[in-house]
Amino acid sequence: MKKTVASLVFIVLSISAYSQSDNWYFSFSMGGSWPMGTFSKADIGNPESAYAKNGFALLLDATYPVSNHWGLKGMALMSTNPVDRSWLGTKLETRMNTASISVAEADRPFLSLRVNSWMWNALLAGPVFSINFDRVFWDFQVLGGMNVTYLPQQKLLYEKPANNWFYLDRNTTTTNVSYGLLVGTAFRFPVSDRINLRVGIDYYRSKAAIKYEQIKVSKQGDTVLTEKLGNGSTDIPIEMISGSIGFVYYLN
Repeated sequence: MKKTVASLVFIVLSISAYSQSDNWYFSFSMGGSWPMGTFSKADIGNPESAYAKNGFALLLDATYPVSNHWGLKGMALMSTNPVDRSWLGTKLETRMNTASISVAEADRPFLSLRVNSWMWNALLAGPVFSINFDRVFWDFQVLGGMNVTYLPQQKLLYEKPANNWFYLDRNTTTTNVSYGLLVGTAFRFPVSDRINLRVGIDYYRSKAAIKYEQIKVSKQGDTVLTEKLGNGSTDIPIEMISGSIGFVYYLN
């Protein structure tokens, strides 16, 4: 997140050198993130299901007006969504059975699942159209740019002490870079001469590629043998709606 904010500040300062710096306004907002489409699905038969749950979104942006209605905006977006562990565990256990690894009910305590939340940062830019209703502004924006997804590091491990082997299903990638698109609208209400209250809703779409492998590691004395049982990759569509509230600060 620190790198994302630093990058946005660098962009803003670079553009400021070629424009009137006192025309800028900045906003900081946060709120909820609601996954949509297959990103929210818990269907073990659909490889694009992401098992994402409701999460949190944070937006930091800077806008330079070029006319009474049009402006150019740069935005840093951060969002995170927890993973439904129950359904993801069911999917990975089903994949384990497909690899001819079965776990008896009495041995389930030796089966463990680790997974972190979906999280991504995006650097976006694009035009903003504003309508003025006597100091109340209604904004419409379309932004595009780079999306960096920090993938859930899901790991299913079966390790029984009595065995001379263990099974592991894990991701082999940690991040993925792709294109992101945001479409949204917001209202700005005056609080003081230079501060507005901002209430907005945005639709965001991107994607992430997940690669995984299934391995069986056997221990024969001092020798360790690794057998690859399977691997694959899936493109997961990232689709969400975020609702946010925050403040706008005007330089002039």
